[in-house]
Amino acid sequence: MNPEVERPEGLSPTRGLPAWGSDLVVDLLHAQDVPYLPMNPGSSFRGLHDSVVNHGGNRSPQLLLCLHEEIAVSLAHGWSKATGRLGVAAVHDLVGLMHASMAVYNAWCDRSPLLLLGGSGPADPALRRAIDWSHSATTQAQLVRDFVVWDAEPATAGAFAADLLRAGQRALSAPRGPAYVSLDAGGQEERLDAVPPLPDPRAFLPAPAFGPDPAILEEAVNALAAAERPVVIAGRVALDPASAPLLAALVELLGAAYHDDRNMTALPTAHPQNCTGDRGAIGEADVVLAVDVVDLAAILNPRPRGPRHGGPEHPADARVVIDLSHGDLGLRSWSNAGAAPYPRDIALLSDPLLGLRMLLDALADRVKPATAARREVVRERAARLRRRQREAVEARWADRRISPARLVGEVWQAVRDVDHLLCLRNTRTWPEGLWQLPGAGSYLGHSGGGGVGYGPGALIGGALAARDRGQLAVGIIGDGDLLMAAGALWTATHYRIPALIVVNDNSSFYNDEPHQAEVANERGRPAENSWIGMRIADPAVDIAALARSYGCWAAGPVEDPDQLGPALRNALAAVRDGATAVVHARVAPR
Repeated sequence: MNPEVERPEGLSPTRGLPAWGSDLVVDLLHAQDVPYLPMNPGSSFRGLHDSVVNHGGNRSPQLLLCLHEEIAVSLAHGWSKATGRLGVAAVHDLVGLMHASMAVYNAWCDRSPLLLLGGSGPADPALRRAIDWSHSATTQAQLVRDFVVWDAEPATAGAFAADLLRAGQRALSAPRGPAYVSLDAGGQEERLDAVPPLPDPRAFLPAPAFGPDPAILEEAVNALAAAERPVVIAGRVALDPASAPLLAALVELLGAAYHDDRNMTALPTAHPQNCTGDRGAIGEADVVLAVDVVDLAAILNPRPRGPRHGGPEHPADARVVIDLSHGDLGLRSWSNAGAAPYPRDIALLSDPLLGLRMLLDALADRVKPATAARREVVRERAARLRRRQREAVEARWADRRISPARLVGEVWQAVRDVDHLLCLRNTRTWPEGLWQLPGAGSYLGHSGGGGVGYGPGALIGGALAARDRGQLAVGIIGDGDLLMAAGALWTATHYRIPALIVVNDNSSFYNDEPHQAEVANERGRPAENSWIGMRIADPAVDIAALARSYGCWAAGPVEDPDQLGPALRNALAAVRDGATAVVHARVAPR
């Protein structure tokens, strides 16, 4: 934390006993070691706001002012992914929750543990002001109930503690996700006649990890031991640094090829059996072990882009698919997220890390003598893949307009010798094999729900975690994503959160241009009109100037590829001096 920013005055150096309902909430958050409370202020939690500042001294938690509720929740989301801890944010009654709802959905799809605090009511109509009638509801949580893991609306100060503890416990229990608790405004401002005992958070720990059925584990072990061309794929477990050595040991033991799930990095890029980017390895496998892959269909049978493609959803599949995950426990009937059906021959319903450890133990004396030879074949394949990937980057290095590969390569050269956390990256144009990620926990992944506008807040949330542990925060963000929530830059500069932010400006919501071209081609219409309603041009946005207006150090727009490296080096020097630095680069769409 940075206690020198927004430091309260006139307070006792020690925290006193709680005197108001909202003081209990602050004491409970403090007992749970919650360091930050990102929020956009609102009168429905004015009692909580006062308690954080004047009861808690604005420390543990410290308020982080955000310029939009979506930024506040995304910031908590990014911080949670970087730390593995419960992220907490506060939003104002109905209207704030409506603003935040996209960010809540992203966190739910991403299975990120968040505690979202709202203000509501007051439940007693006699206490309501005129605005409270239009800004409150009888069931406020209904807005997000279909994409949170738990919700509550305690109406009295006495009920706050139990519901907050239960919400945090459920958010951190598998399958993880956001929980919403709306604190009644009247309860927050209720004077306490007596100080109730604060429950011990240690009595409300998350549910422990659970392991697979022994018989099904044995079935999986037999399949992997007999495999001729095994492939291991890892998904969201990539956020936990503990997964990397387990995955490395497993692929080495089996002589298996390895492939990351989309937008994940679990095994070190340089691991000699890492074949990420070679989808042929997945197609040729006879046994696939998918570890914590939320959407099996997307990685095992990706469908072509476009509105209409005939054929069966899943062709005949001779592969044995082993799914080591929490399975369908996180599915809800309201959303189709993660619900694409895919045949699983063996379902190892288990905590992924625990399941990996049990698989390793069971396989230790079961591998075939031929495994060593297979391991060498896989390593040769991975080495050829890396050469092709480097050649593809080199072929585009001198492009004007700057190629996405050149952008990533220059950023990598700037930060490669610095301990860093990659908080965000461009996804569709990311050149695999170039950035040498050290493995799980080094990259925070995607939004989960695909909601544009996630990036700025999440990047700053990750940067906050990186700052507190002495790392350099790095992010590559699209121009459309940044412009949806550029106010996150102000929060970063105000709270002294250093970060190197590189803007991949292709001047378009380009993801949809190929969609429009494909529809036009199918209908016999001019595909060259696909840019209309997509391009962020005429006028072009000067993102560097926008960043400076928020207090950032900024360079650009950089259009000459040979000027990109020097701009990044200057930005890195500014970050080391404590700045939030933005490099705005004009980049080709692909």
